[in-house]
Order: sequence, then C-alpha cells, then structure tokens
Amino acid sequence: MHGSLELGRPRRRRRWWIPVVLVLLLVAAGPRLAAALPAAAVGLDHALAGRMVPDYEGRLTRLQQENAALRAQVAQGADALAENQALRQLLDCGRTTGSWQPARVISRSVGKITLACSAAAGTPLLDAEGRYAGRVSRDLGNDTCEAVLAGREDPPCAGLCGQAAGLLEAGTAWRLIGLPADSGLQAGAVVTTPGGYWLGTLAEAPQPETDGLTAWAPLTDTANLDSTVFFVKKS
Repeated sequence: MHGSLELGRPRRRRRWWIPVVLVLLLVAAGPRLAAALPAAAVGLDHALAGRMVPDYEGRLTRLQQENAALRAQVAQGADALAENQALRQLLDCGRTTGSWQPARVISRSVGKITLACSAAAGTPLLDAEGRYAGRVSRDLGNDTCEAVLAGREDPPCAGLCGQAAGLLEAGTAWRLIGLPADSGLQAGAVVTTPGGYWLGTLAEAPQPETDGLTAWAPLTDTANLDSTVFFVKKS
C-alpha cells in the first residue's frame, strides 16, 4: 500500500484583537487630538495670513509721508497767495474786487472791439486774469458797447511804478515809455493804472532813451488782448 505524505499549508491565525486595540488607542488619544487640531489650524492660518495679507502698516506709513509732503506744499502755496494778496492791497490793484460782468467779443477792428454788454464810456476793461486791457469808448445801445484796447487809447493810458510814471505803449510787445531816467526801478517792479488796475511788471530795468532824460522798459504779465471774453465793471 502506497501512501502519500501531504503537508498542509499552515493556516494564518487571524489577529482579531488588533482592531480592538486600535479603537481603544483612538479613544484614549481623543482629547489630545481634539486639542492639537485647533492649534495646528491656527498655526496654518497665521502662516497663510503672513503670505496673503498685504503690508497695511507699510502702506499707511507711506501714505502718511505723502500726506505730510502735500500739506507742506499747500502751506507754501498759501504763503505765496497771502503775500500776493498783501502786495495787491498795498498797491490798491486787486484783481477780483468790485462787481464785474462778462462781455463776449462780437467783432474786432484795429485797436477796437465790440462787446455784448452795456457800459458807460470810460469803464475799464479787464481780461480773464483781471489785468487791464483797455476801456469802453461808447455805449452802442441794444446791450452792446465799443471798447478801445490798451495801447490804442487817446489819451494814452498812464502807468505808475513806484513813484515814477510813464505811458503805456502796447503792440506786439508792451512797453512803459517816458519814465524818468533816474527812477532807479528794477526788474519785477509792479506797474498799475492810476485807477489801481494791474498793467504788468517790469521785465527788466528801464533803459535810457535817446534824449537822455527819459527811459523805457518792457512789461510782462500783461493782459491777453486776443481773449474772446473780457470783464467790464458794473456801474
């Protein structure tokens, strides 16, 4: 009788207790995990915030610096404006005093303009910057008037500069002629009309004329005679 020897494969024993142990460990570690998870979440949140949130403090500092610089510029401008206003009051040549009406230019001729306004002869005419540009020569009726531009007036417009007086000559360039040769005036001196209206400033010191007794000087900051709108003082 032939027999055979058959060896069977060893059976693996199921370790049923391992899941039970894992469950018990998780139960025991539950409170610690519950405490650790919020802390980890907060740490992650701070890390992300550090990368994603802009630098507001830095921007605020820069804006404060820019604001301080702008305030300084405004203060300088206010000082210059106050100085300018004081100078005009001293010379009695304010540009914005009184009641003025706008007058549109209807037509032009050599040295004269027709305006859409009603005004008496002799009424001063100013440009948009308040500088003397001439005077009304006659009222034409129907709310129109005629004005003679500065430099074309008869008699000529006088110009006062300090204690010196001259006559305005306006063409392609404005000049103050007939000044005393020994006036001692310097560039930048303010020139006004006898009524206190702004004519301009001396562009340079007066130069002697051929007679040796008088001098002339070019003017700057003068009226714009090519404007389409002027201002006439209301009576």
